[in-house]
Amino acid sequence: MRLFEFRVRNYKKVRDTGWVTCRDLTVFVGKNEAGKSAAFRGLSKLNPSDGQKYDGLKEFPRRRFTDEFKSEDWPVASVRFLLAPEERTALSGVCPALDRVEKVVCTRHYSWKLTVDFEPVPAVSPATRQEFVAALQRALQRVREWTAPEGKGEALGTLKTALVAGLEPIQKTQEAQPGDQRLPKAEADQVVNTLAGQANERWQKRLIDPVARPLRDIAERTALDEKLAVARKWVEQHIPQFVYFDRYDVIDSAVHLPTFVQQLASSPTAPKVRTTRCLFEHVGLEVPRLAALGRHQPTAANDENIRRLVDERAIHFSSASNAMTQKFTDWYEQRKHKFRYQADGDYFRVWVSDDLDPSEIELDQRSVGMQYFFSFFIVFLVEAQGAHRNSILLLDEPGLHMHGTAQAKIVEFLEKLSVDNQTLYTTHSPFLISGDHLERARAVYEGEDGTTRISEDVWPRDRDSLFPLQAALGYQLVQSLFIAKRQVLVEGISDFWILKALDVTLGARSMPTLRPDIKLVPSAGVSKLLPLASLLTGHDVALAALLDGDEPGRREGKKLVEKLLAGEDRKCLFIGDFIDKPEAEIEDVFPEEEYFAAVREAYGGMSLDFTKAEKSLVGVVNKVEALFKRKGMPFAKWKPAAVLRDGILAAPDQVAASTCDAVGRMFEALNSLFPAEDVK
Repeated sequence: MRLFEFRVRNYKKVRDTGWVTCRDLTVFVGKNEAGKSAAFRGLSKLNPSDGQKYDGLKEFPRRRFTDEFKSEDWPVASVRFLLAPEERTALSGVCPALDRVEKVVCTRHYSWKLTVDFEPVPAVSPATRQEFVAALQRALQRVREWTAPEGKGEALGTLKTALVAGLEPIQKTQEAQPGDQRLPKAEADQVVNTLAGQANERWQKRLIDPVARPLRDIAERTALDEKLAVARKWVEQHIPQFVYFDRYDVIDSAVHLPTFVQQLASSPTAPKVRTTRCLFEHVGLEVPRLAALGRHQPTAANDENIRRLVDERAIHFSSASNAMTQKFTDWYEQRKHKFRYQADGDYFRVWVSDDLDPSEIELDQRSVGMQYFFSFFIVFLVEAQGAHRNSILLLDEPGLHMHGTAQAKIVEFLEKLSVDNQTLYTTHSPFLISGDHLERARAVYEGEDGTTRISEDVWPRDRDSLFPLQAALGYQLVQSLFIAKRQVLVEGISDFWILKALDVTLGARSMPTLRPDIKLVPSAGVSKLLPLASLLTGHDVALAALLDGDEPGRREGKKLVEKLLAGEDRKCLFIGDFIDKPEAEIEDVFPEEEYFAAVREAYGGMSLDFTKAEKSLVGVVNKVEALFKRKGMPFAKWKPAAVLRDGILAAPDQVAASTCDAVGRMFEALNSLFPAEDVK
């Protein structure tokens, strides 16, 4: 099962997050006390790896506890899972009515009750006792009204007596039960069997079948309902574990093996024990055997068996040290570290040197960042591949105390980790947000009522909450500005989003894409184009521009050519020249109705009732802007652009061929502006 979206309610400062969609790797960004940890911990207890259940006294919102907690069984974590094909097959095998089900929604309550719902909802209506009693009453009435076929008067009397005697006690028993209860299959079968048991001759069957048919229908529904119950149990048994991490304790430089064996037995989940255990597991060392190896009293006589055990431990440590050195180097690129594991009597030690200083230093004397990354690396490398494979990881503030470049390496680590384990993590550090993947970001902030809100498309006004996202985007932009030597300026973020998303789509279709060494740079509006271009040309950047074909774009493009590109007009291209619409903007590469659909989705399904004058305007954006102006509403181009971007990335095969052809021609033209010999 893959987590598609989740919802947390009634947990600490979280009243209701609403449904929040998730990717394989999703980052939740917000300032301290915004409620990131509360949302993660509440979510984790849907199916927690540590077995911790909800504690209403400590976790239900305090301001509501006295008046509300005992009034109902409050739901906390809900998750909508996407089913894999093999899971859909397994479910339909359990209950044929689920053959079209694609998603399941699981909700955990404070009582620990778990509800499971299927989407699409199967066409199954469970039978209640009340409905069953009504059907029994009708059956008995019909039996009493029977008239005998010719020559069967006495036999019919006997049949009526037998059926009434069999059905009336069942009716009275059912009437004594709560009417809104679901009817067990066995009780429905009892009635059907009672009727069937009397249908021994053809004339009896002709009388009984019409009476039994409604009751058989109820029995079939109860059978299907019980299969649904089995299917819900199957789902409950296959829900991924949620592995919540909020502490990452570093490993001691000297581990006392006998003590550690005791700690491992008594408190295996303690943070420091957990991290040290992962170290031994990762390199394939069995702790009890290590503790037993090489125990040799200094005054004891020479013993070849003891000597062999000592040699075995030394060889094992040497091999494990080399393995860790190689694996860690692949991740931690700030320096190349060398690890040496040593047994010193009952102590296990970790020594570390690096390529700048060959002196060996104990692990806990290295920088905090290095210790953290090493411990972080060990825990996740082991647990994601072991007991937690196919689990969902919830990481609270990973890498918080590490240097910015090391935090960026953690993002790469999480990207690889999320291939096997869907991963969600929180941060307020811009270095833990990939500027290339802002679609992964979800904003966590406090609403006006002080409760936690989570949004993926409406960013909060709170500057503190927005800062990490702004800084991440700014950092990514700066990296492009001063590192990439071949750059194409576009007018704004909407152009950047759409072109980047289409670049991915064209690559998947083996169509022309933008050369990897050429970077797109949004200029935050055509008015800022010239100052930004001036800055870049001062840093030996090979420059070009792709601008809208409207009047402002062509005007500023002309200035760019005249002032900075020394008359090289081929270095400034216009979108309108590639789609036979001279004034076209990037949005015009899409079929009109596709763009209008994105506007409707971005603005809550509003109706786009264009006037004749609005329809006659050139360019889809101009038409929409005119409509919004008439209605007295502000229009932001980035909102439908974000919808288009996400739609392209989610379903690249649905992008119109005309869109791909036009953008492919743009990319070919842009690539030609930078000579091949200029590519290093």
